[in-house]
Order: sequence, then C-alpha cells, then structure tokens
Amino acid sequence: MHTNSKRFIAHIRAADKQEQYVDEHNDHVADLAAAMAQSYGLANIAKFAGRHHDDGKNTPEFAAYIRAAAEGKKVVRGSVIHSTHGAMLVNELASSKLSPRLTAEMVRTAIMSHHGLRDCLSLDGDAVFAEAAEKVADSYKSVKEVVYHCYGGDLINQEFADACLDIRAMIKSIKSLTKQDKSLGSFQFYLAMFTRLLTSFVIDADRTDTACFEDKRALPQPKALDERRAMWETYLAHYEKELEELTKGKKPSSLDPYRGEISRSCAEFDGGEAGIFRLVVPCGAGKTLAALRYALHTARDYGKERIFYVAPFNSILEQNAAEISRFIGDPDAVLEHHSNIIFNDNESNDKKEEEKRYQLLTENWAQSPVVATTAVQFLNTLFGGKTSNLRRMQALGNSVIILDEIQALPIKVLKLFNGAMNFLATFCKTSVVLCSATQPLLDEVDKYQILPPKSIIADEEKYIKAFRRVKIVDCMTERGYSREDAADFIAGQLAEARSVLAIVNTKRGAREIFKQIRNRLADETPCRIVHLSTNMCPAHRSRVLRQLRAGLEDKESGEKMICISTSLIEAGVDVSFERVVRSLTGLDNIVQAAGRCNRNYETACGIVSIINLRDEQTGRLGYLKEARQATQELLYSIKTSPGRYPGGALSKAAMKEYYARYFYSLFAEMAYPLKFDPEHNLLHLLTSNPSGQRGFEEKYPQERLPDLKQAFREAGKAFSVIEDDGKVDVFIDYDHEAGNRLQKLKAATTLQEKRSALRQLQPYMVQLRENDWIQRQRLALTLEDAGILVLPPGYYDGEYGVDETLDIKMETLIF
Repeated sequence: MHTNSKRFIAHIRAADKQEQYVDEHNDHVADLAAAMAQSYGLANIAKFAGRHHDDGKNTPEFAAYIRAAAEGKKVVRGSVIHSTHGAMLVNELASSKLSPRLTAEMVRTAIMSHHGLRDCLSLDGDAVFAEAAEKVADSYKSVKEVVYHCYGGDLINQEFADACLDIRAMIKSIKSLTKQDKSLGSFQFYLAMFTRLLTSFVIDADRTDTACFEDKRALPQPKALDERRAMWETYLAHYEKELEELTKGKKPSSLDPYRGEISRSCAEFDGGEAGIFRLVVPCGAGKTLAALRYALHTARDYGKERIFYVAPFNSILEQNAAEISRFIGDPDAVLEHHSNIIFNDNESNDKKEEEKRYQLLTENWAQSPVVATTAVQFLNTLFGGKTSNLRRMQALGNSVIILDEIQALPIKVLKLFNGAMNFLATFCKTSVVLCSATQPLLDEVDKYQILPPKSIIADEEKYIKAFRRVKIVDCMTERGYSREDAADFIAGQLAEARSVLAIVNTKRGAREIFKQIRNRLADETPCRIVHLSTNMCPAHRSRVLRQLRAGLEDKESGEKMICISTSLIEAGVDVSFERVVRSLTGLDNIVQAAGRCNRNYETACGIVSIINLRDEQTGRLGYLKEARQATQELLYSIKTSPGRYPGGALSKAAMKEYYARYFYSLFAEMAYPLKFDPEHNLLHLLTSNPSGQRGFEEKYPQERLPDLKQAFREAGKAFSVIEDDGKVDVFIDYDHEAGNRLQKLKAATTLQEKRSALRQLQPYMVQLRENDWIQRQRLALTLEDAGILVLPPGYYDGEYGVDETLDIKMETLIF
C-alpha cells in the first residue's frame, strides 16, 4: 500500500529515539478504531476517521517541531496545527447528497476534536471548519499529495464510500426511533451522540497506539466472544456459591423468602440483548446484588463486554464495589473509578506501578470487565468537555449498566440523561437498569422521555407491602417548628425508643439543633448525641458512623442514641434507628430516610415523623421549595382521601402522584438551563443551536448551513453535574495521619508525587462556600500556583466540624 516516497514522523520514542511514521500510526489507529466500532455498526467510518486523523503531520514544519521536542528544546505544545488537514481532505470527498455530506461533517468533527472538542457552529455562528481550513491553506496541497501518494485515490474513495454506507444505516435507524414517538428526543440529538461516539473511537485508538509505541507494547486485542462468555460463566458460578454461603451463616428472617424471590426473578428475567429496565424493590431487599445477578446472566447470555455499576455517592459506591468484588470472586476484575481511590502509603516501585496501572485502566474503561463509578464520572463521559471524559464513551456499548439510586440525579440533567439512555439502549446494544425504591417518572416528561422501561419484577406492590416496617406520620404544624421546638420534639422521642435519627435540610440547622439537644440532655441518663454533616471531613464522618453502628448494635449497654444529620445519611448508608424525624422535603427523600428506620426490625413498626422547620434557609438547595410543596399537597390529599392511597405515603400511588406534581412544574429545568443565556439550554447547543444558526445566516447569507450545527465545545464547557460554584476545598489537620500526609505534599518534588500526595489528602478535605475570608486568601495566590488552603487550629470542632461562625485566618500552602 505504501510506496517509498518521503515518509514523515508522527512520534519519536523517549527511551531510544525510535521513530514512528505517520502512515504507520494512522493505519494502527484506523484498525483499532474499526475494531472498537464493530459492535456499533460503525467500523467503516471509524476506520476512515482513524486513517486520516493525523494527515496534517505530513509536513516539514511538524517534523521539525517533533524533532525539537525529542531533543528537549523548548517548543509550544500545539503550535504546529495538524488536526485540520485530514478534515479538509475528507471534506473534499463529499457530494451534495445527504449521506456523503453528513459522513464528511461527522468525520471532520471527529478529526478536529481529537485533541479537544470543537464546535460545528460556534454560538456566534462562526463556521469553525472553514476558519480552521483557512489557517492551513498554505500547507494543505503538499499534505494532500503525500496522502494520495501513500494510499492512492482508489482506496481513499472506496473507504469514503464504505463510511457513507454506515451513515446511511445510522440515519435510517435514528429515523425509525424518532418517528415512533416525537417525545423520545430529536434527530439532531442522536446525531450529536453518534458524532461524540465517533470522536471517542478516534481519541482512544490514537492514545492507545501512541502509548503502546512509547512503552514498546503490542496493540491490545479485544476478547473473543467465547472468551467473554466463559469469563461471565466463571463469575456467575462464583456468585451462586457466595449466595448459598450467605444464607447459611445468617439468622433466618421472615423476609428471606421475599429476598430470594426478588433475586431469582432477576436471574430468570430475559430482556433480550438491549433495552431499558426498571428494578423497583424496597430498601433492604438486596437491590444491588439482585441487579448484579441480572447483569451477570445477561452478560453471559449475550456476550457483553462489560458491566457498569453507577452510584450517586462515593459512600454507596465503595460499599457496593466491595460487595461486587466479593460476589464475582475476582477483585482485579473490578475497577473502582472515583475521587476517593488512594494507594498505600509506601513509596515503593510497586506502589508507583500500581498507581500507573490504575491511571491506565481509568483512562478508557476498556480493560476492566466490571467498572464501578460515580454518576458524575458516568455523565461526564456522555456530556463533559474534557478529552479524558470523551475518550471513555466507546466503552459503554454492548454492556450492562446498573444505575443505582436513580432518584438522586439532578433535575437539570434529566432530559440529557433520558436521551443518552435511549441512545445506548437503541443503537449501542446496551442494557440499562434503573434501580431505586422511588422511581422518578422519566418516561412521562414532556420531551426527551426515556423509552418506557420494562419491569424486571412482575409484582412490585407485593414486596413493597412485605417490606413495610415503618409508618410515616405527619407532625407538621401551621406555624412550623422553631429550632427549640424541634430539639424538644426529637429528644421527646426517646421516651418510647432507644435510638432516634433526625435529618434536616441545612448544615446550620443540624448544628444548632444538635447544640440545643446536647445542652438539654447533658445530665440525663446515659445518652450519646452525635452530629453528621459535610462540614466534617470524610475521615471524621467515617469515624462517627463506625461508632454510631457499634452503639446501635450494642443492645446491652442501655445507652440511648440520637443522631442529628443532614441528608448525607439518607441514601445507601447502612444504619438502623427505631425512630426517624425528617424535616419537610421531597417524598423521595422521605422514603430514603425511612430506609434508615427499623431496618432490622428492632420494633414492631418504626415511626418516621415529618416536621416543618420555621426558618430553614434552603434557597441554595436547588428545587427543594418545589419538592416540599409537592409533598405537602400530597400529604394533605392522603389525609383527606386515604382510600386512594392504600399504604399511605409509602405506596406506589403516592410516589407516582408526588412525581407528577413535582416534575410537572420543572419540565423546563430538565433541559439544563444555561447560566450565560437564559433563552437557551444545553439541549439547544447539542441539537439545532438556534443562536449559532442565526449568527451564521447573518454572517454568511449565501452559504449553506452545515448539517451538524452542534456547539460541542461550548456544551462541554457548560456541563457540570454538581454545581461547585463558589465552593473551595479546605484541608483539615484532623489527626496525626492528616499531618503526615500534609508533610508528604510539602516534600513532594515531581508532578507525579504531588498528584499522588494531593489524592492522599482527600479524606481530610472539606468543601466550603467561597466567602470573604476565603476570597482574601485566594487573592494572595498567583494563577500558576495550585493553592491548597489549610484550616488553622481552633476552627474545627471535634463534634460538628468546621465552625464557619469564627473569623478565620487561613494558612495557604503554595506548591
């Protein structure tokens, strides 16, 4: 295929200065991308994009740049543009028909975005491609000659024609989905997802080949179907064995037969190769393990590549990732990807190797059969702006994705989420399992509904009844409770119970009620009072939770327990109290709070009391106002016509009505409103980009609009799952270990050591709202310095964490 004309260099290996030619690298990337794209039906277009992604390196300027870099001379990264030439070459092949036009636009977007997302149309209507092409017009002709000389026009034309076939099939399949129901998302949205996926193939193939060349490794080979099936078979056999062991050592409970039935239903349910499924089981019914059983059966039967377990919070994730490892019997197969991963403290080479291996695995998620990650990482993979996020997208196809505690997704991402799940289930051979005791009505929003999920469990009501071990009591008053009233009410519960958990909506409320109760009960019979909030660092919270569990389990001591917490204890934290008091919030949160009550049948029936606090400042807490309103209306309905809600506030009917009331007022908020443009939302940027279109028509009245109008770069920049506006991380010198880790950071010299040391500090960091005293500290930092703020002694309370009422003099570390 290659004749011996002048060959240009793509990479020079650091270790031995060995050179890799551009055509070699492009060919490897073409093959890797095609192999990845095979199961998506996109092998031809992925191959074509891979083949031309680095065409622009065929210039004397790039050769000089890469040589200078290899010799250690100072070069400006990205100063020689190389990602536009291939896009121009591809663009010249397009005719005026839809599929060749669209093929060329998708490929050129993928090529131009392989070092960072680019817009198709900017928000001002700039034609991004045409402007980029102008910049390299001088060198394009010679690049084109080299490429045509290398491959010949016949092959190039043939590969483009094959790529167009993929796109024709893609257009047909998108239309058949959007035609069946207008509210399932738009043609442009699914085009955006396919374009992002194509870019993911190119990025991952490019990075993989470069890393293999640098480390002198062979290119990775995908596991064959039989091999995958055999692997899942092994894990499944181990799972069944663990399940048997589990029942042997345990005290029998009247709920065991139900748990067994739920688990068996998950094993026997066959939803086919792909689809969207719903697993609705009450708290305490063994949801995660039941979902894993479904996933293992599906993975084996349909030869899936991977199983993903996605949870909203690190606390649930770590607990369940350990469970999953134990049940499949192969800890090395489970990749935990979240911010709390910390490697052992010994500075040995083994540790560095282990850390390097972890970095490699998290880069593309493709080497691990089971990935346990957070909802933030998962959603960033689908919508985030960083190349590292985008690179992982290729791993999501032909897999089973378990989404746990689905009710915890932020409102603003719901329509994007629904569209992405439809994309994975319809076009990517993926089974998506939505797990929760409280399922939001994602298939009943106005636009961008999720495909109607099929239920894995046939008779959900039966289990809701069987697991009912609490009742919800409305104790709200017309005027609401002051902090003093609330403290009295909570402490009063101890007259009839040994343990009480009170959950309020704000950190300030938790701290003040905690102080009130502590002062009130100081001289009482033995009673332990603890406080939990995110003003305490994770190491502190873990310690309190351990003591709490030990206290709750020690029935002999006669010591009573009260815990005052913010909502952080609600989802997935395995504790059980006889009574729970919850300040008014959304019904989904109330049901989660009820899951912390009478979990182990300490009493015949646990009581969850709902109170309304008078002066809770909840303005910053998203849509809490709407959620509370919907709950209040629903509780009133239950009071006035109880017959409509068999099972009261915990019934399926109540939950359905709550979501209808709550969601209905927020449809507009679910499309991710943009802060910088109140008229438009993120869905606009990923579909028709109206402001970009307007700008384009003004600037280029004679030109034809591109078929892809997406502002991918702007959308990626605007997207963040958790608003961290005005939050900063502050280090807490909590204990001896914290001090040691801080010293390690101060002593670190290389970037790698600093990164490692910074990650070791995670358990000792608290996120605080940016206020005046933190801003004063920030101003002392210059931009180049990564600053870490250290809380001075005296501002951290052993019971409730950071005391923001004191005026703080910060120490700032600069490294």
